[in-house]
Amino acid sequence: MAFYNPFSKHETHHRNTLIAYQVLSVLSWALVVVAGIYYSIHSASDTKHSHNIWKQADKHPTAFSQNNVITGIYWIILLLSQVSYVWHFFSKSTVLVTSAANVAPHFILSNLLIFAFIMLWVRNHFWPAEIILIVHVLSQSSAYWTHLGSPPFVHWPAIAGPYAWALTALFWNGAVAVHAHNLPSRIVANVFIWVIFLIGWVHIFAAKDYIFGYSLSILTLSLAVKQLAIKVIALQWIFAFVIFAVFFVGSLYISSAAYSGRNLWLKRIVAPESSNDREREPLLNNP
Repeated sequence: MAFYNPFSKHETHHRNTLIAYQVLSVLSWALVVVAGIYYSIHSASDTKHSHNIWKQADKHPTAFSQNNVITGIYWIILLLSQVSYVWHFFSKSTVLVTSAANVAPHFILSNLLIFAFIMLWVRNHFWPAEIILIVHVLSQSSAYWTHLGSPPFVHWPAIAGPYAWALTALFWNGAVAVHAHNLPSRIVANVFIWVIFLIGWVHIFAAKDYIFGYSLSILTLSLAVKQLAIKVIALQWIFAFVIFAVFFVGSLYISSAAYSGRNLWLKRIVAPESSNDREREPLLNNP
């Protein structure tokens, strides 16, 4: 019996597999929504000195902390877009169902990892949470490059959106875990923020992925706004605003070029002439 890899691309999916993906996608999404709403309001009752998600962030300001409002809005939009993604499982179009099903294992795993992170974050278990985020980034990176070119309704809610958040959260939670609150840690953060820039640059300009670019630009804007509020006389918020501007303008440029049918050099993309037309051309030209 051939080994079935659920994380690879498939042309078709067995009916039972689709049903499993439908059920698990809905349940895992609901798990994140319920946990997110509950722990946005309440702290963990089984842990002393626990805080809700947003108060925990305020209690541990670091050079990678983000603005609660902007990041919160980002997550609301992302979760709502995931409803549309899940809805495509029930489409009558085989193409749409296959596109959604191909990334379903990654989507389900992503939701489980996000749920695990929430449970650890509110309970002050920052190092285990960091391990979860590392796994999440690696998983989303694998999904990203395996399913690059997926339709937008799949790419943003299931891949690019969670991937961009996991990447920035990796640095955010990591800074909390190492208690990065002093000047030396901020200097180190001034260097590490350019790692985010480098990763974003590769995805936006090399992969020509403006969807990931817009996602990361929103989160770097959130980072910039929060850093400005934490410490005015500092480099981190300046760097963050610069990175946000590059990501946003770059994504706008690439998306504009894509929708106008041009490449990155603004040259119009011409569809290659079919071989049949080339073979018939001499016959058409002769009387």
